[in-house]
Amino acid sequence: MIDAHRDWLGELHTALVVGIGFGVLGGVATIGRAVVAGTVDLTIQTAGATGVTGLPAGVRLADGGGVEVTVTDPAWGERLLSALQGAPAYLLGLLIIVLLWRIVAVARRTDPFSPELPRRLRRLGVATLVLGVCAELAQVAIDAAASTVVYGEFWALSFRSGFWWLLLGFGLLAVAEVLRRGGALRAELDEVV
Repeated sequence: MIDAHRDWLGELHTALVVGIGFGVLGGVATIGRAVVAGTVDLTIQTAGATGVTGLPAGVRLADGGGVEVTVTDPAWGERLLSALQGAPAYLLGLLIIVLLWRIVAVARRTDPFSPELPRRLRRLGVATLVLGVCAELAQVAIDAAASTVVYGEFWALSFRSGFWWLLLGFGLLAVAEVLRRGGALRAELDEVV
């Protein structure tokens, strides 16, 4: 049974603030490690990387498949690439949490079944889908730039995706449509009664 006196939206709002805080701290820690660490790891998604010979000084292939490269004496460009790997998906996730936090704040201040909420959820769903594609393209570019650490001037294009943003984007669009239709039914019932 649902407790009518409990502020579920308030608790969700607080949980999202905590999530944003941990997300920002994690991002700062990742960037800080890339800047001050003596070695940095770069993940290079290429087939057949185990057979690469003639690696530059300070670069070795990691055990277990040869796609993770540990740069033992990283230059600033390599440090930047290490900090940027995974950043597009991370920033997309953080942006979604911030926008969801704003939507929950609106739902707490106004009627959760007002027409504004489905509109905001629909915009968030579309933004998730569009920015998810952009994040994937940015990740391909970052991985290609990271491959130059191993292959020199040769850029190896690769694609790796979890497509989590695709499921989330369509899920947000579905919830927005359900809320929109529920609001329309509610308005219709208010006219009848």
